[in-house]
Amino acid sequence: MASQFLFSTLSGPWRGHLTDLTSLMSQALKRVPLEVSSSNSIVAFQRVGGGAWAEWDRYLTIDGKSAYNLGNICGTCAFLFERMDGANRAVSVESLVENLSKGVNDLDDALIKTLAELMPVSRYEVCLFSFTPQLVTPGSSGDYFAVEQVENQGGVDGFWGLPHHPKVPYYRPVERLEGEIPSGDGAKIFDFLIPMFPETWLNDGRVEHYLSVLESDRQPTAVAISVLDVKGPADGGADHWCMAHYILDGHHKIAAAARAGKPVSLIAFIAVDHGISSAEQLNTALGTY
Repeated sequence: MASQFLFSTLSGPWRGHLTDLTSLMSQALKRVPLEVSSSNSIVAFQRVGGGAWAEWDRYLTIDGKSAYNLGNICGTCAFLFERMDGANRAVSVESLVENLSKGVNDLDDALIKTLAELMPVSRYEVCLFSFTPQLVTPGSSGDYFAVEQVENQGGVDGFWGLPHHPKVPYYRPVERLEGEIPSGDGAKIFDFLIPMFPETWLNDGRVEHYLSVLESDRQPTAVAISVLDVKGPADGGADHWCMAHYILDGHHKIAAAARAGKPVSLIAFIAVDHGISSAEQLNTALGTY
């Protein structure tokens, strides 16, 4: 069965062309609601039980293999992501390679429909961001887990005696190293760009190609499947709203942008049903961009 998509009001099947897509987009952030009601994608979310819990740990899988541990469903447990054996390939749509390489500046219906074929069943907010990525080495001064999380949790994990290690270098947007949630309780929002494979696997020639694209003041476009986790320590620390973007396509573009210190665009399919957050919290988070 082909993937099925619902747009806008989510009240009917895909019927071809959207009559007024622009009217659906926020003035501050280009975003379009979408529902994928059935899918043949090799990308999937999975939840498994633990102890007395029928569902506890969450995973992002690629072709049936666990690519990332997304952490558990507990809202007072620490946010985490951890690379696993299945995180070993990019996922892309061949027909869009050229357009994404040049960069897109709008979310038109044909583009979303084609990219939605990569996505598992879920409701989504599809957003077009522009970020300047900064490469982070685990344990460094820029590592969220070694700095901001330790500060907010009041120290390192009591069992391991160490900060969480994601088992992969990742990126943080320079523009989003820390943001405030307008709730008045000190909550903060963080963004993460998380690759399916490390920088050591990149093709130097492709990175050089995108460096030249960026030097011509163009913004090539990457694609991610994303989740928002709202996590806060049980002892009263501030909530951390963590927007994790798992890169499906665009690893060389993001690496080049990080080396050049230039922005790259990102189409993020934010899965409403799979983050540890409500639809209302996701809407609040998107209002900070």
